[in-house]
Amino acid sequence: MSEGTGVGVDACPVGWVVTVIDEHSPTIKTYETFSEVEQANDDADKIFVDIPIGLPQGERRRCDLKARELLGCRGSSVFFPPCETAAAKPDYESANNEHRDKMEHGLSQQAYAISEKIIEVQSVVGDRFDGLIRESHPELCFAALNGQPVAYPKSSDLGRGVRMHLLTEVLRDAGALYEEARERYLLKEVRRDDILDSMVLAHAARSASLRTAPSDPASDEPRIYFPEFRVATVDVE
Repeated sequence: MSEGTGVGVDACPVGWVVTVIDEHSPTIKTYETFSEVEQANDDADKIFVDIPIGLPQGERRRCDLKARELLGCRGSSVFFPPCETAAAKPDYESANNEHRDKMEHGLSQQAYAISEKIIEVQSVVGDRFDGLIRESHPELCFAALNGQPVAYPKSSDLGRGVRMHLLTEVLRDAGALYEEARERYLLKEVRRDDILDSMVLAHAARSASLRTAPSDPASDEPRIYFPEFRVATVDVE
């Protein structure tokens, strides 16, 4: 069951790739800045973005730990984000040292690589976790559609095929929408994974039954939104 207008946002080389699903035909567009994304879609019901909202302070965020637990074999797709002072550092080495000093463990290069995006989203959203713009994660959304984590990585042909199949079950013309975006954007502008992720986030944003990781967040605690899991199915026929 879905309702309203759902917007899914994923970072991409040119900025942000955005899927909008409403009562009309779904669309995919790109924007250079996250403030443009918010301004263009401020009439949506929900905007789901695959970027941490609310950074760790002294210990890892419960939402990341719970999301990894829920995803099992795909748990490594959830990065532990940098603390705020580490995210502001100009290079990985200094960020890693700062993060280790504040958090007592290291920072992955993948997590540091999205620091600029984290800061960009934070400048728009602040630390509000349940407003128009909410943190989500594509792999949790795909797992919800599949009834269990998708076993194959999205970087593989089989993994992309499974995720595309799941999308076609819930989104009319999903294949055509994906192919249109593939034709419009070069891989150096928008990767194939970015398109799929924005599509599943938009679908999730329309869900009438949302859960959070953790399931019992405090009012001032980060959380990751995702739909209720379907009854489990196999990954491929």
